[in-house]
Amino acid sequence: MEQKQEVDFIIVGQGLAGTLLSYFLMLENQRVVVLDYPHAGRTTSIAAGLINPVTGRRIAKSWRFEALAAFAKQTYQRLEEQLNIPLWLEWSIVRALHNNFEVNEWLRRSAFPEFSNYLQDGPDPQNFDERLRQPFGWGELRGCAQVALPALVEKWRVRLQQQNTYFIEDFDYDQLTTVGEKVVYKAWSARKIVFCEGARAVANPFFKDLPFLPTKGELMLVKIPGPAFGKIVKHNIFLIPLGGDLYWAGATSRYEYEGASPSAYGKQWLTDELGKSLKVPFEVVSHEAGIRPTVSDVRPFLGVHHDHPSVGIFNGLGTKGALLAPFFAKQLTDFLLGNGKLDEEVDIVRFERKELKGHFFTKQD
Repeated sequence: MEQKQEVDFIIVGQGLAGTLLSYFLMLENQRVVVLDYPHAGRTTSIAAGLINPVTGRRIAKSWRFEALAAFAKQTYQRLEEQLNIPLWLEWSIVRALHNNFEVNEWLRRSAFPEFSNYLQDGPDPQNFDERLRQPFGWGELRGCAQVALPALVEKWRVRLQQQNTYFIEDFDYDQLTTVGEKVVYKAWSARKIVFCEGARAVANPFFKDLPFLPTKGELMLVKIPGPAFGKIVKHNIFLIPLGGDLYWAGATSRYEYEGASPSAYGKQWLTDELGKSLKVPFEVVSHEAGIRPTVSDVRPFLGVHHDHPSVGIFNGLGTKGALLAPFFAKQLTDFLLGNGKLDEEVDIVRFERKELKGHFFTKQD
């Protein structure tokens, strides 16, 4: 019989979830291998990495923002030191308010104690006032940050490669077997395997019945003439400064799509929305797309399979991955090592025998 390499954990996928889960497991001196394959549609390679305390036209508070943001900042700054790259950048977002309702809602929310540290009216438009079409009003959102997720994933991959723990592998579910309390996959035997596959999890035979609702996001890299904006701008779409005259502009969000490649529809929509925001010409440098692992109840998926406790999942980070991933990667690490429980709101047990928008997560015969 072929001798298997004994490890503690096999992690499938090295996007943001796989990166941070492997990081926290390795901090606990666990033997980890990461199996990854550069499939089309990976979102981490183009993710803007925004963290902000409120979202949406109704200015809703982000779920558990204070605790999640504090832990995220701590984690990313520690990784900055270890990897010797800049990751955490604190920003303000200047937000266009397009009508009287949005202005009034901004002012109303600003009076609430839980919003008062974040919402400011009448911001200084700095370097971009003459280049943007004037909305009904402006608001400034403080306490925001941007995480360099593509750089983090790339640099962590190099670290794993140096330790001979990263392998390019297009995972074959048919070759995964359980032997007692262990799992065996090709050359490896492990205590547990954890799938961190992003939107590809819809094809995973262990977890395909979880209520994933993947969305396609498209964005453009553009050049806008003039001095660099001193803040992120949310007009019709986000404009995120990258240095000089370069910006990320986006992003779309569509549940119905054909394939992971950038689409003509997406490019036209982004171009139109950017034209509604800017008074100056712009140049499209590139057009990118990815499939987000969004979830029907807008909460991550953490846990182990009910019939196969050696098979786990960390997924469903959706559009707030930069904020959610550090805290829940640590929580899942503690859970897998028997040192804690999972929050009920993220544990996949919440879907057992429960119907949610036509999906079931039920025990198999």
